[in-house]
Amino acid sequence: MNRIYNTTKLIEEMNRYYEARASWHDQYMSYKSNKNMEKQLGPIIEIIEEKIVGKKVLEIACGTGNWTEVLARRAASEVAVDISPAVLKIAKRKLSGCDNVTFIQGDAYNLDCIGDSFDIIFSADWWSHIPKGILPTFLDSSMKKLNPGSKVITIDMTMGDYFKQEPCYYDADNNRISRRGLPDGSEFQVIKNFQEEEEIRLILGDYGKTVEYHEFPDLKRWMVMFEKK
Repeated sequence: MNRIYNTTKLIEEMNRYYEARASWHDQYMSYKSNKNMEKQLGPIIEIIEEKIVGKKVLEIACGTGNWTEVLARRAASEVAVDISPAVLKIAKRKLSGCDNVTFIQGDAYNLDCIGDSFDIIFSADWWSHIPKGILPTFLDSSMKKLNPGSKVITIDMTMGDYFKQEPCYYDADNNRISRRGLPDGSEFQVIKNFQEEEEIRLILGDYGKTVEYHEFPDLKRWMVMFEKK
């Protein structure tokens, strides 16, 4: 019971963190424009582009909409979900000219309010924030939203020098908990896990087939794509 309580509290604190840092997020991520992002992350976009074109996409934890814009330029339609009103406000402003995107404020761990029959589930920089103990719960919930034979695309960060230097500790479930500060001096505890390919493949074994793993050292990113069983 105590472990569940702690996990719940950590999730709540992460939600508060991203709500509080919404206006600073793009600066923190060095985001300048969609054109700049397309150029910088070109090697990743080139691989996923053919999977997305003309598809019905569900984006989980869309944040301030940076990847949302990349997806919307290619997808037939997109539903973008995030729990934070502040980041959704920014995302909606960026995508104001896109009529194929629907934004929904919702909990990524409970997608009952989202429709079914998606062709693609996409997430970026989200997997590392999921508490290890509830990864199966998240995967069970999200897989229900896919058509048979549909795909999941997940992108996240590898361990760079910045993360090696930030203060952190590990909890009872071996989640890496980092201590994050904001410009206003507030501090938060944030789950930021870094998992190797073998561990990721083991987790996905019950959920996907034809699992593809790619690593992009220059971009400090990894990507997994798999087909729903």
